[in-house]
Amino acid sequence: MLSAVISWPAVAQSPSDSDSQVSKKKGHQVVLTRRGNNGPYGMTAYSFRHQTQELDVHRNNVDVVFNGCGQLHINPHAGLQGRIADLGKVDLDKITLPAAKKVPRQSWRRFCLLPMDGHVYLHEGRYLNQRFTVAFKIKVIRPDKLGMQWRFIGVQEGEDPKYRYVGAGTMGQCGGAHGER
Repeated sequence: MLSAVISWPAVAQSPSDSDSQVSKKKGHQVVLTRRGNNGPYGMTAYSFRHQTQELDVHRNNVDVVFNGCGQLHINPHAGLQGRIADLGKVDLDKITLPAAKKVPRQSWRRFCLLPMDGHVYLHEGRYLNQRFTVAFKIKVIRPDKLGMQWRFIGVQEGEDPKYRYVGAGTMGQCGGAHGER
């Protein structure tokens, strides 16, 4: 299973036209390393909005962090108002926006949850004028790494590619294991 993680393409690579067609069907793949300090996120976080782990691009404006507590955190900087729900072991390719809107209210978390191998998650994000919904599946999970495949559900709203984000700070480390919130 580790070879699947290693063989994934680098996240920051620009896809060719043929790769773009594949990624629309299959989604994007990313590997997060478990966060071990309070510095810049580096490979411990990912920005769906910017579709990268590259600090020079997202400037700590990330959407998910694989934190030291072992949980996947969302809303890691000021202004983010997202939520995340565990859909269980379902087919990532069959998740649609109308189906996402039917997820029961009590299923949503606002800050974090423990990722489960093979589970699919919905992440609804809001930041300033942007709105997006992402479905992702945990493909590999180890104590130090988390591999996932993801894709946008619907269209990003309010996206302005010319808008330059200011750098954001980072969230602090959790003091240890804690409940999902």
